[in-house]
Amino acid sequence: MIDSNIVVALIFLLGLLTGMPIAFVLLGSAFAGLMMLRGFDVALNALATMPFSKTADVALSVIPLFILMGYLASQAGVSANAYKIAYRWLGHIRGGLGIATVAACAAFAATSGSSVATSAAVGKIAFTEMKRFRYNEAISAGTIAAAGLLGIMIPPSIMLVVYGVITQTDISRLFLAGILPGLLTAFVFSAGLYLIALFKPQLMPVASERFSWRERFETLKDGWGVAALFFVIIGGIYAGFFTANEAAAVGAVAAFLLLILRRGFRLGPLIEGGLDAASTSAMIFLILIGAGLLGQYVALSGLATDISRLLAASEWNRYVVLFLILLAYVPLGMFLEPISMCLITLPIVFPVIQHLGFDAIWFGILIVKMSELANITPPLGVNVFVVKGVIPGISLDDTFKGASLFVILEVITILLLIIFPQISLFIPSMMN
Repeated sequence: MIDSNIVVALIFLLGLLTGMPIAFVLLGSAFAGLMMLRGFDVALNALATMPFSKTADVALSVIPLFILMGYLASQAGVSANAYKIAYRWLGHIRGGLGIATVAACAAFAATSGSSVATSAAVGKIAFTEMKRFRYNEAISAGTIAAAGLLGIMIPPSIMLVVYGVITQTDISRLFLAGILPGLLTAFVFSAGLYLIALFKPQLMPVASERFSWRERFETLKDGWGVAALFFVIIGGIYAGFFTANEAAAVGAVAAFLLLILRRGFRLGPLIEGGLDAASTSAMIFLILIGAGLLGQYVALSGLATDISRLLAASEWNRYVVLFLILLAYVPLGMFLEPISMCLITLPIVFPVIQHLGFDAIWFGILIVKMSELANITPPLGVNVFVVKGVIPGISLDDTFKGASLFVILEVITILLLIIFPQISLFIPSMMN
């Protein structure tokens, strides 16, 4: 008799190779596995009950709310203002436009929660400016793709929400844990760009425009929207005024008010924002349902238990086990988008992490960093495809080539976070 694990793996790989949406790949392979293990009726019953059991969780309400907040903030001009401020303050130094792009993405990330949305929102504005000052196109596109990664680290982060729901880790503390690693990532990216501009100035010529201190400070008044949203969300969570769910609702309302103040009341952006939040949330929830069904199969097959026991019972140093787990996310990230990757793997690896005594919040930050790598590595590289979509004429090869530099910088950042866990844990440890 053919082993069910082999059948599930073959269906899963076939689905990926044929380009089938990942949610249906998960559902199809899990259904086949359950049918082989327990019969058609049990598999059908699991498929019928999974949508409600997996999505009827109040913690998931933050996903559509934060997506809506990010869209409304973008419509209110937050991304354009963020880039304008960063450009005036940083554009004149070596690699300044690239560094300004990183800073603008970091600012917009505080209203987005999504790396895709961050790259898309800042991308076209940033690329136009870098092209105007004769920046190398591959470096420019790679910078935009990589800087957008800050959207899934700097809170509010959809990835941290998904991790928190799967592992039952406090989402508010995860949000606070993402602040310093996000800023560290932005610093490492900026340092890398500065060094490239220093040793290869022909790739990133210094911008000729100069702004007075008065002009720089004048632009800060345009950044109050980002500051207000970040303060409302993170300040409210840190002070204990809001849970993550309440912060998401307040943030969406604040972004709505910001849009009205900036552009007046217009029905079009509200309808578009609602549809965007609904369609993106539906996609994420469908992936959650598929991953839940696959997780049920993995649990019934004993695969998760076997792998957990094997790793937990090994005599390897616990950091060797951690390294092997993180290393496994590199090839997985080449073929799976980050949310799917985490939903499939966390039910297996998280019990091992707990058994080894690692902090759940710290591990969550490392998982997000591995997800960031997945978003800029071929062949999937979601952020790279987004940049290709918003920048006409740029090739995928050039964008992947430009993003390859940031793979190295990401690895450096991950090593720093492993060596110094307090970077991730300092702010959550001070939470009331």
